[in-house]
Amino acid sequence: MSQPHTVEVVSPGPSNAARAHEHPMLEKGNPSFPRGRYRLTLVPGDDRCSFSVSHHIDGAALVTRLLESGEARCACIVSSPKSGYRHLHLAESLEHEVRWDVADLGEAPLFTPAILCVTSRKLKLSSTRDDVHSIWDKQSITLRKGSRLALGEVVQLQSSLLHLLSLHQDDRLEDRQFHVEIESEPFRFRANVGTGLYRCLRFSTGATRHNIMTHIVTACLARLQHDYSDDDDDDTGWQSHRNLRALADYLATHGQPQWTDDMFRPEQVATAIYPLALPDDHKA
Repeated sequence: MSQPHTVEVVSPGPSNAARAHEHPMLEKGNPSFPRGRYRLTLVPGDDRCSFSVSHHIDGAALVTRLLESGEARCACIVSSPKSGYRHLHLAESLEHEVRWDVADLGEAPLFTPAILCVTSRKLKLSSTRDDVHSIWDKQSITLRKGSRLALGEVVQLQSSLLHLLSLHQDDRLEDRQFHVEIESEPFRFRANVGTGLYRCLRFSTGATRHNIMTHIVTACLARLQHDYSDDDDDDTGWQSHRNLRALADYLATHGQPQWTDDMFRPEQVATAIYPLALPDDHKA
């Protein structure tokens, strides 16, 4: 169901300025590793509250060597400014899972990848062996536990209604049936789907899957309109749910009305955010 997304969080290139560090560091604007490249591959989990993360380092032999020896480890900082949430996930390998509790966040989280030292040691650097800039050649450095060897730019995941939706196979349903429920603590949409439909959504891609998801989103919005139409802000209304406040912001950002609006049409909003895929010969 989920497709990998690869981003370049640090790439080589000229820079006019860099922060001063006591050791070489692979980061944007830092010339310590002239050919250094840091990429991140993210694969969202089907539960919408986890990601499989793969770290890729090229052109920075010092960092690669410390990772291979176990003296450095990959890490990922997950944060949510709206929720005041921040958590460091330290990995045992270049590939690891990052998971969070949806009750703690009111939006899609931010990811900041990093490579951290986990031991302290002293080194004498070599441009040839370590891929460091000539200014570091033959320099002695001290790496401390927790020192950052690489720091990627923040990856902003797109917040959307799909982050509030989880799919669950339900053997009690007919093969191609589904129905939507609402879980209120924390607020989430739960789509229960028949075995055949679940298999399609889990393993297929393309227009058919896209259109089915738009249909499910329509059902989610209809349930939202029916169950949470009261526009109040007390402790029991929809504004008491952090996830719903984030969803209201998301709809407004996309120029769509809120579900408490008299003009709210679930099918129109769903197809505006996730337009139906048409065959090529029917496209304008």
